[in-house]
Amino acid sequence: MKKCLWLIIILFTFKLYSQEILTKEHVYTENNLAYKVKNNQLFTGKIQNFKHKNHLLSEFEFTEGILVKGKVYFNGKEKIVAEERYFFISNRKVERKIKYSLDHKIIWTEYFDEYGNKKLEEDFKDGIMIYSCPYSNNKKHGKVFSINKKGERNECVYENGKLIKTDKEKPND
Repeated sequence: MKKCLWLIIILFTFKLYSQEILTKEHVYTENNLAYKVKNNQLFTGKIQNFKHKNHLLSEFEFTEGILVKGKVYFNGKEKIVAEERYFFISNRKVERKIKYSLDHKIIWTEYFDEYGNKKLEEDFKDGIMIYSCPYSNNKKHGKVFSINKKGERNECVYENGKLIKTDKEKPND
């Protein structure tokens, strides 16, 4: 009896947490919402784009017809994420972009506001931030931080896209 009860619970759990995965031919968009072609209902799940029927290029995740997340994969035999994009639910504009290296490390991140203007850009090397730049109205605005190849730390101050001040530090020997 206990085994039967556990089996029912496990099957019910899989049904609750499974997502429908379709190709772009099975979904259409109207008024910035995604619908299933089969029954004209709002789509919740993933849309996958393939090359030659078995090579996954990209994947987009929808909740109640609203685009939430997108992934682009590296071209190769393995399924390795090259870039992720997260979207604002209110207007479907990109909220955040993350680029990855082949070894799954974050190498670059961009953040945007609800109007599509860039707010912040960050670059990473071996998990360490080597560049950070705030933006205002798509122009550099604020303190820009970077570490060059020699390990020197640089800081600059920008105001509305114009360089105001530069500071350099030498690495500790």
